[in-house]
Amino acid sequence: MPKVGLGSVLWAALTLALLTLPVVIVATEEALSAVPNSMREGSYACGASKWQTIRRIVLPRAMPGITTGMILAMARGAGEVAPLMLVGAVKLAPALPIDGNFPFLHPERSFMHLGFHIYDLGFQSQNSEAAKPMVYTTTLLLIVLIVVLNLAAIALRARLHKRFKGTHI
Repeated sequence: MPKVGLGSVLWAALTLALLTLPVVIVATEEALSAVPNSMREGSYACGASKWQTIRRIVLPRAMPGITTGMILAMARGAGEVAPLMLVGAVKLAPALPIDGNFPFLHPERSFMHLGFHIYDLGFQSQNSEAAKPMVYTTTLLLIVLIVVLNLAAIALRARLHKRFKGTHI
């Protein structure tokens, strides 16, 4: 079980959630307010309840905007290194948070972070010239990971937008 005062995956996840939550909240509010009131009123006029209107009219039309907010939050979270260094990222983790031993996920363990690895190799190594290829490789890996996650989220947003664009009450 994670302990207060010791870094772990759990504390890092909670820290990133608190850092990215405002981006998601603002994007969600904007997406919900972008749904025209005439659609809500039309749904009420057809006899739908408030919950039915939210579930069938408002949320489907707001999902692309909400997904955009999640994409922005994910990109921001991927670049956060400093807070993670305080709550669990280490230079070398003796054991990974995921392994083959039950319960398979160990949220009490420390973890390695690509951004911290880049910083450590680039600025803290004894021979920074010899570490340059590893810094470039790690940076490329981090960029590719972020691009793949963003492309997947953008594809999901486009799919949701296409799915709900032509629907009517």
